[in-house]
Amino acid sequence: MGFIRLLIWFVLIYFGYKLVKQAIQGYKEEPKVKVKGKPKEKPLDIDESQIEDADYEEIDDKGE
Repeated sequence: MGFIRLLIWFVLIYFGYKLVKQAIQGYKEEPKVKVKGKPKEKPLDIDESQIEDADYEEIDDKGE
Protein backbone atom coordinates (compact mmCIF):
# COMPACT_ATOMS: atom_id res chain seq x y z
CA MET A 1 0.00 0.00 0.00
CA GLY A 2 2.88 2.38 0.69
CA PHE A 3 4.37 1.96 -2.80
CA ILE A 4 1.05 2.78 -4.46
CA ARG A 5 0.68 5.97 -2.39
CA LEU A 6 4.22 6.97 -3.28
CA LEU A 7 3.52 6.34 -6.96
CA ILE A 8 0.30 8.40 -6.84
CA TRP A 9 2.13 11.29 -5.14
CA PHE A 10 4.87 11.14 -7.75
CA VAL A 11 2.33 11.30 -10.61
CA LEU A 12 0.42 14.19 -8.99
CA ILE A 13 3.61 16.18 -8.36
CA TYR A 14 4.82 15.52 -11.92
CA PHE A 15 1.60 16.76 -13.54
CA GLY A 16 1.45 19.71 -11.13
CA TYR A 17 4.98 20.66 -12.14
CA LYS A 18 4.05 20.45 -15.82
CA LEU A 19 0.98 22.67 -15.31
CA VAL A 20 2.91 25.28 -13.35
CA LYS A 21 5.71 25.29 -15.92
CA GLN A 22 3.25 25.88 -18.77
CA ALA A 23 1.45 28.62 -16.82
CA ILE A 24 4.73 30.45 -16.21
CA GLN A 25 5.75 30.23 -19.87
CA GLY A 26 2.35 31.52 -21.01
CA TYR A 27 1.53 28.50 -23.18
CA LYS A 28 4.05 29.52 -25.83
CA GLU A 29 4.70 26.93 -28.50
CA GLU A 30 8.27 27.20 -29.68
CA PRO A 31 9.20 25.49 -32.93
CA LYS A 32 11.15 22.32 -32.26
CA VAL A 33 13.38 22.78 -35.29
CA LYS A 34 15.06 26.08 -36.03
CA VAL A 35 16.34 26.56 -39.55
CA LYS A 36 19.36 28.81 -39.91
CA GLY A 37 21.33 29.94 -42.92
CA LYS A 38 20.49 30.93 -46.45
CA PRO A 39 18.66 28.77 -49.00
CA LYS A 40 20.90 27.05 -51.54
CA GLU A 41 18.71 27.96 -54.51
CA LYS A 42 17.41 31.45 -55.05
CA PRO A 43 13.72 31.76 -55.96
CA LEU A 44 13.01 32.23 -59.65
CA ASP A 45 12.16 35.74 -60.77
CA ILE A 46 9.34 34.91 -63.22
CA ASP A 47 6.47 37.20 -64.13
CA GLU A 48 2.95 35.73 -64.21
CA SER A 49 2.55 36.89 -67.83
CA GLN A 50 5.46 34.64 -68.90
CA ILE A 51 3.69 31.45 -67.77
CA GLU A 52 1.66 29.43 -70.30
CA ASP A 53 -0.48 26.34 -69.86
CA ALA A 54 0.70 23.24 -71.68
CA ASP A 55 -1.53 21.37 -74.14
CA TYR A 56 -1.44 17.60 -73.72
CA GLU A 57 -2.52 14.94 -76.14
CA GLU A 58 -3.25 11.38 -75.10
CA ILE A 59 -1.18 8.70 -76.79
CA ASP A 60 -2.71 5.28 -77.36
CA ASP A 61 -0.10 2.73 -76.28
CA LYS A 62 -2.10 -0.23 -77.56
CA GLY A 63 -1.12 -1.92 -80.77
CA GLU A 64 0.86 0.39 -83.01
